[in-house]
Amino acid sequence: MEQPRAVRRRRRRRRPGGIWILFLLVAAGLVFSVVQYRRDMKAPVQTATAPTEPFAAAGEGEKITIAAAGDINISRELLQSARQADGTYDFTNIFMGVSPLLSGADLTVADLEVNFCGEPCDPDAYQAPESLLEALSASGVDLVQTANTVSVYNGIAGLSSTLEAVERFGLTPVGTFATGEAYEQSGGYTIVEEKGFRIAFVAFTKGVGNLKLPEGSEHCVNLLYKDYNTTYQEVDTQGIQVVLGRVQGENPDITVALLHWGSEYDDEVSKTQEEIRKLMLENGVDVILGTHSHLVGEIDADLGAGSLTAFSLGNLLSVDETSGANQGIVLKLEFTMSGGEAKLTDYTYEPVYLAKGEETGTGRYALLDTSKVISLYESSYIDRVTQEVYESLCKSRDKVAKLVYPTEE
Repeated sequence: MEQPRAVRRRRRRRRPGGIWILFLLVAAGLVFSVVQYRRDMKAPVQTATAPTEPFAAAGEGEKITIAAAGDINISRELLQSARQADGTYDFTNIFMGVSPLLSGADLTVADLEVNFCGEPCDPDAYQAPESLLEALSASGVDLVQTANTVSVYNGIAGLSSTLEAVERFGLTPVGTFATGEAYEQSGGYTIVEEKGFRIAFVAFTKGVGNLKLPEGSEHCVNLLYKDYNTTYQEVDTQGIQVVLGRVQGENPDITVALLHWGSEYDDEVSKTQEEIRKLMLENGVDVILGTHSHLVGEIDADLGAGSLTAFSLGNLLSVDETSGANQGIVLKLEFTMSGGEAKLTDYTYEPVYLAKGEETGTGRYALLDTSKVISLYESSYIDRVTQEVYESLCKSRDKVAKLVYPTEE
């Protein structure tokens, strides 16, 4: 099997925090300039023929941070919120309030539950305009998990066009492949080289929306179950071990598994999830980042062992009316090189909240950094949110805290 070259990210210059888009209206020309600047600064995905610089491994005590966010969905309401006078879509303002969280790490990953199949797009078919990718890139996202329930909702052609669009905007897809040959060439994983660290990302999904992958395309999506289109009871142990075995052969400093698992709107951890978790940790995975339930789940960390499982990051972008589905977390992981090994040395999380048009006062949706907005309100910031929104954010913050660290019975 031909091993892929690593993706070496040349990070764009990070923007400092303090952006408050809800209340400081940014001129359209300035927003365009910021987006264009970030796009220009983002490194393209390295191809097999691109020249490379010698890789300098991280030295003792050097650190790297990885941020992770939850599910990204598109609905007609969000499309309408992003629609401009000329009929195009601009999602930049929706993400502006959380862009300091997303761009505040060396690498940032999120779960992308949409396809890109050209215009016009149909949100009922999980199709989104490519301007969503532009906004994600500008906000600081580097990698997107594409192995999830909507991977092949628009067929293998939709999967292929999605991968092309993701890479065209400088993002790195994880977990899906346009062809079986592409899967074999990649090994089923992605290696990213950043700040002297070699990080392996793998992504698996429990299924593909109860669909069955067509013959000849069985390896286009990394799957957790053999019965992935029916009952999700038979873990594909061998298939998972094949990919993780190839990863271990690369001897990465850090291995991160992005898992689309569990059940929607259910925070209970199933027996097979525990089985999968054990399998991952026993086969070299350091961190598990879960999505799919659309609810925030527990974080189970063992810094002594250098491992962490976030069962569900909740939603980053979704207008689902289900209780708790308008909130999620951005998890930030810190790794330190010590004794020739990269070890998980710290982690923090920040809750995020998707505010509706009536809450923002602009008529448009906007993602909020929950803790920051609460702090601004309590410090009597001149353009603070209303008391009603403040109370909603406080309830969301407290609920998320109980979900992340549930009280032991």
